[in-house]
This record gives sequence, C-alpha cells and structure tokens, in this order.
Amino acid sequence: MKKNPNRIADGQTSAAWLLSAPSLLIIIVFMLIPFVMAIVYSFTNKMLVANPNNPLRFVGFNNYLKVFTNEASLQAFGNTGFFALLFVPFTVALSLLLAVFVNKTVKGIGFIRLIYFSPQVVSMTVVAVIWAFIFSPSADGLLNSILAIFGIEGKLWLKDPNMAMYGIAIMSIWQAIGMQMIIILGGLQYIPEEIYEAAKVDGAKRWQVFMKITIPMLKNTLNFVIITNTIAALKLFTQVYMLTDGGPQNSTNTVVLFMYNIGFSRNQIGYSSAMAVVFFVIVLIISLIQNKVITKGDK
Repeated sequence: MKKNPNRIADGQTSAAWLLSAPSLLIIIVFMLIPFVMAIVYSFTNKMLVANPNNPLRFVGFNNYLKVFTNEASLQAFGNTGFFALLFVPFTVALSLLLAVFVNKTVKGIGFIRLIYFSPQVVSMTVVAVIWAFIFSPSADGLLNSILAIFGIEGKLWLKDPNMAMYGIAIMSIWQAIGMQMIIILGGLQYIPEEIYEAAKVDGAKRWQVFMKITIPMLKNTLNFVIITNTIAALKLFTQVYMLTDGGPQNSTNTVVLFMYNIGFSRNQIGYSSAMAVVFFVIVLIISLIQNKVITKGDK
C-alpha cells in the first residue's frame, strides 16, 4: 500500500507532544487556568484578602452591571480607546515611512537603522523615567527649558488633564516605532525589485509606486502590525503607572490600570475579573473586525 507523504511517521507524534509540553504547560498554568478562574470569579464577590464578615458568594451579573454603569470604569474604557486612536495610526504611519526611508543600500544606513531601533531595547520603565524629565512641569524640565529660550511660558504637560494623554501617546509612539519599522522593513525586502523597475519604465511617479505597489504588497505585514499595535495600545499600563498613575483627574486612567487598582488596591477581585472578561471580549471583537476589514478582497 502506498504511503501518504503527508502522514506523520510513527513516533513523531509522541516526540512532538513531548517537545511542546513545556510551552503548553506554561500556557495552561499562566494563561488558560487564570482566564477560567477570572470568568468564575467575575460572578462572585471574590476578594484578594478574605473577609470573614463578607464570605465568598455568588452575585450573578452584578459585577458586569457595575462595569457598564460605573462612571470610573466607563471613563477608563474611553481613555483607552482615545489612546488607541492616537497611538495606532501614528505608529503604523511613521514606522512605514521610516522603513521606506531606511530600505536603501547607501553608506551608513545600518547605523541609521540602529538609531531608530535603539528605543526598543530600552525597557518601558527606563523610557518613562526619561520622559518624566522631558515632560517635567518645572522650569528645569527639558521641554519647558526649550520653551523658555523662546520666551514661551512653560506648560504643565502630564499634570494637565487636557494634555496628559497626548504626552503618554508621544512617548509610546517614540518607543514603539523602532520594532514596527524593522517588521515592515522585512516585508519591504521581500518585494521583488523587478516590479519597481517595471513601474519606472512605465513612467510611474514615486507616490504612485508607493500607493499602487508598496502598500498592496505589504498588506499582510501591515495587517499584522495594525492588529498587534492595537492590542498593545488597548493594554496600556506601564506608561501611565509610571508617569501619571491614572491622573490628573483620571484623564489617563486606562482599563488595565483600573483593573489593577480595583483588584489589588481595593481588594475587589470579582469586579476586576468581570472587567477583565469584558475587556477580553472587546479586544477579541476589535481584532476580528480589523482582520476582516483589512483582508477583505483577498479571496
């Protein structure tokens, strides 16, 4: 009997399971089990530290109703969405432009790529400390010192509820574009040079080549970059935790920071778990919609 060339040979299945076991164990222990526990806890009054006067009990959908009726939680969702609208388009656009710029074989281009990528190798905590000095509201802050040179009054920056989220977005974009540039650059280098040469022969202008060749050929890469950046934006935490702690006036309070404070500072694990479940569903829906819209017409 003729063997199927795609059939897994005897013994390979066991070897595959054995080799993947450590990764599967980590996923199960640190992702799957906590998520299931969060779903269970979201229907209870679970507390981080047990209170004998308030024993664990089933509360139904009370926590979920609280998520959609509490002003602070709704503001956290709004702040997170606003940050995503600032972060994702600018990060993708700037990363694409930088990738096109460094996709050349001129002398010193490797050093230029290194400069653009360097913020990525610095941890977000260190980045936050650096930008805390840049956005310092005092006269010694970097931005205020520059404004003083031109006789302009210094700003409060992250202490101003109308400006704080913009400052967080600027810092996050600066830190993120290096990695996204490298990803897009990898996609650019897989585009055959012959296509560009044919376009030049046909008399296509640079913007036409960019819109008609580069963008369509990068569709899968851009799809990946947009979805991953959206997820990264929606789970914003470290930046606001380090710089503003959700202030001023909760103008930078995000969903993840709100969940952290509710669960670990206010001892309300049940409420925090309900918010986590809702947040997971929202992120999943957004990702599916993005993927559907971006890949529309591929088939």
